Amino acid sequence: PRKPDTGLVREMVGESYPLMLNHFLATIFFQIDIVILQAIRGAVTVAQYSTSYKWLLALNIVPSFFTQALFPLMSRQAEEDKNALKQAYVFGLKLMIALSLPIAVGFTVLAEILTLILAGASYVPNGAIALTIMIWSIPIGWMNSLTQYALVALGLQRYITWAFFGAVTFNIVTNIIFIPIYGFQAAAVTTILSEAVLLMPFGVLMQRGFGDSVPWVHVVWRPIVATFAMIAVTVLLLPVNMVLALGVASVVYVGVLLLLRPLDPHEIAII
Repeated sequence: PRKPDTGLVREMVGESYPLMLNHFLATIFFQIDIVILQAIRGAVTVAQYSTSYKWLLALNIVPSFFTQALFPLMSRQAEEDKNALKQAYVFGLKLMIALSLPIAVGFTVLAEILTLILAGASYVPNGAIALTIMIWSIPIGWMNSLTQYALVALGLQRYITWAFFGAVTFNIVTNIIFIPIYGFQAAAVTTILSEAVLLMPFGVLMQRGFGDSVPWVHVVWRPIVATFAMIAVTVLLLPVNMVLALGVASVVYVGVLLLLRPLDPHEIAII
């Protein structure tokens, strides 16, 4: 009978164990505020707050599918051509931020309607307020999702654990301090800040993996400018008609973004 390759087994466990731990910490990172809210503010507040989570979970299908599709390519590039990996990673970041920002604007405007559709009138306004705040975590969260997979491709999953540990600690401490004072609004804001806290060590690790800095400003400034234009048009037209406001604002967003030329010739060729 064939004997198991104990050396290979040890290597597989050593490589995969951090991934299991990272998934565990990521689950805590995303859900611990509900546990703290339940203990401090009770089930009614948790139910109202949780409606925003349901929308975020639905939207997170986008970065999940995108990163899983891109991961095999990034894994090969990490071994064969790190410069190509960096190009693919930066391109992915541009797509994630360019897509997530207008979605955040749209969900902010439609928060009350979306809450009514999902949960009913009894969850308004608190559920809508929570969604209005939490939806702005997705631009950073989607970049974190892609960055995590890129770091795994680079073999840095052990260091991801420490990044998650720091973000989880920040999340727990901040929620414990501020939820008793500000309620679910504090939990929603903490979700955004926790994503930002996680992105900082992720960025440092990406620089370590590439041996060069990631052009974060180059990636984000054009979509941010286009988003401000979208917000301005939305605010201007919202008193007239909500559908008209979002329709025209979306066209303005795309137009401004294209005028700013967010993609280089190589990325345009890929598309």
